[in-house]
Amino acid sequence: MPPFASTRNKSKVSLQRVNITSNAIQKTVRFSVVNCSLKINHAQPALNDEIRVPSVIDGPVFQQNVSVRSFEIDSEYKMSTKAIMNYLQEASLNYAKKLGLTIDPRFGITPGMRKMDLVWVFRGIHIEVDRYPCWGEVVQILHWTCASGRTGVRFDWTINDINTGETLVRASCLAVMMNKNTRKSCKLPEEVKDEIKAYLREDVEPIVEAFKCSCPQIEAMDHIKTGLTPGWNDLDVNYHVNNAKYLDWILESTPDSIRDRHELWKMNFEYRKECLKDDVVQSLSRVVPSNEKNREIEVEHVLRLESGHQVLRARTVWRTNSHSCRGINSMKTIF
Repeated sequence: MPPFASTRNKSKVSLQRVNITSNAIQKTVRFSVVNCSLKINHAQPALNDEIRVPSVIDGPVFQQNVSVRSFEIDSEYKMSTKAIMNYLQEASLNYAKKLGLTIDPRFGITPGMRKMDLVWVFRGIHIEVDRYPCWGEVVQILHWTCASGRTGVRFDWTINDINTGETLVRASCLAVMMNKNTRKSCKLPEEVKDEIKAYLREDVEPIVEAFKCSCPQIEAMDHIKTGLTPGWNDLDVNYHVNNAKYLDWILESTPDSIRDRHELWKMNFEYRKECLKDDVVQSLSRVVPSNEKNREIEVEHVLRLESGHQVLRARTVWRTNSHSCRGINSMKTIF
């Protein structure tokens, strides 16, 4: 499918062909500009320069450019990890809309899925952040999909510096079907597979490999937060807690000594059970002992209902805070 531009776009944007390479040593996304160049200032863009124009380029690869906004950053002026997760989901939904697959008010629903009362749910997601985008930066999200056995579809994303092409964030996720009436997962039906197979890339390795969440040692988890409950704003269109909310909850039991001096580098989530509006959740964490003299810290996490049923298993890796976005704006003293 050739690149195409939106006639509504008033920003100065070029369309690019993308070559995705993947190997065991390095995984990156290389850009080659076609017939035009990006005309975006390296300085913080003005409001009328913000870019939010999704397009499908180079076959089944989706591109969306975004400017990091003030309500998407943390106290260090960096895009929050939760905002990153939300943008990944948004790119997937916009991709489905751009391809004309979505016909239902519920996002990402194909005709076959609607007929069988099926919805997409995430089974697991792995994210690695090389550098957090800063407030005002314009970044480019690339997204593509691949078949994953008989049960689901793998989603891959990168978030890249639009000026240099540097890959800032890599993420990979397994999405499966869930019957919205029985709330049980199921195999990918042939009818749905036929609807989406033209948009699934073949023989492409995950952009980032997940690391296994081992069976947690619940009795060894010494950082515990209880009584966590979802609010109405935490529910998504499937009437369960959105996957990004789980990040908030695991951070509730992450020691302050880690959060204050470190930043989240890698995270692996394994979703075990959906969480509903009236559920009460416990967050448990344990710092993994390490004999290595490095600055990385690994933490195991479990979210479980008061009944004991596990909702999420997770593992996070933290590195010393880079403070990479400090001093990017002279307005810092105002806030």
